[in-house]
Amino acid sequence: MQPTGPGVANREGGGKSVCYLSAAYCAVLLCAPAPARSDTSARIARCESLLVTQEQASRQAGRSFALDIGGPSGARLRYIGVRHTSNPADSQLVAMRQVWRDLTPTIAFYEGQGSFVGASADSSVLADGEPGFVRYLARQAGIPARSLEPPRTAEVHELLGSFTAEQIMLFYVTRSLAEERDEGRLSASAFDTRLATALPFFRRVTQLTTTLSDTAEYHRAFARWFPGLDPADTPTRWFDPRHTSAETGSRFMNDVNRVSSAFRDQYMYRLIAGAWGPGVRIFAAVGRDHVPAQAAALRCALEP
Repeated sequence: MQPTGPGVANREGGGKSVCYLSAAYCAVLLCAPAPARSDTSARIARCESLLVTQEQASRQAGRSFALDIGGPSGARLRYIGVRHTSNPADSQLVAMRQVWRDLTPTIAFYEGQGSFVGASADSSVLADGEPGFVRYLARQAGIPARSLEPPRTAEVHELLGSFTAEQIMLFYVTRSLAEERDEGRLSASAFDTRLATALPFFRRVTQLTTTLSDTAEYHRAFARWFPGLDPADTPTRWFDPRHTSAETGSRFMNDVNRVSSAFRDQYMYRLIAGAWGPGVRIFAAVGRDHVPAQAAALRCALEP
C-alpha cells in the first residue's frame, strides 16, 4: 500500500496483462545489438511468468523484502522493500544510505510519481518520504533517478477491464485520504477540504475527467456503495491487496487494489529487468510487499 494523491507522493493487482513497455526497457531493445536484443527480450518475457501476486507472496515461508543480485562486469541490483515513511529519523533511511554507499549505483528507481528534491535529505523525506530520499541521493551522486510507476492512464486502462470509472475514482480518492489520515496528517473535520483538492487531481487522468465532478457527487456515490459509513472512517484494511473485498467487506476496494498491484508489479519488473546490463548498478526502493512478488522473476531474468 502506498500514499497517493495531491500533496502526497504517489507511491503506489492480477488482471489481464496489458503491455506498456518502459523507456528503459525500450532503450535496451533498441540500442543493443540485434542478437542480444532478441535474447534479452525473450528472457524477460519468459521469466515474467514467475511473478506472483502479493497475496501469494505473503504465504511464502521465509520471504525476503530485499534482493541482492550480481551480474557481468560488476552489475548489481540492490532492491529494498521498505515500510513507507516520512520520518527523517527512521532507521530504514540509515540502512538505505549504507546500501547506497556500498553499491555506488549508476541508476536509481523509486516508487511513486513525485519529482520533488529538497535542499537536504530531511526536507526531501518530509515532503515525499523515502522516494524523495532516493531522488535526493541520486541528485547528490549525479545519477538518473526514475519512477517505477506505470503511467496512470495505463493503470486505469487495465482497471477499466474489471471496474467502472466510478469505482476506480472512489478507490483512488478514498485511499489517498485514508493514507493521509493514517499518517496523522488529516483530521475528520478537514476531510471535505482535502476531498475538494483530491477530486480534480485524479480527474486529470484521461479516462476519469468526467467522473465524480464535485464533493457532493463523491458523497452520493460513496453512500450508494457504503450506506451508513463516513468516508473519513474508511477502514485501512480495505486497501490491502493481500485480501479480497469479500474477505474485508469493502465491496470492491481491495479487489481494485489487487488488480492495480499486479499490474504495477509487472511494470516494475519489466523496468528493472530492462535497465539491467554489464556494469549497471541498480538501487531501487519500493513498498516492501512488492519485492517478494517480483523476486523469482527478477532472479530468473538477471542471474547468470
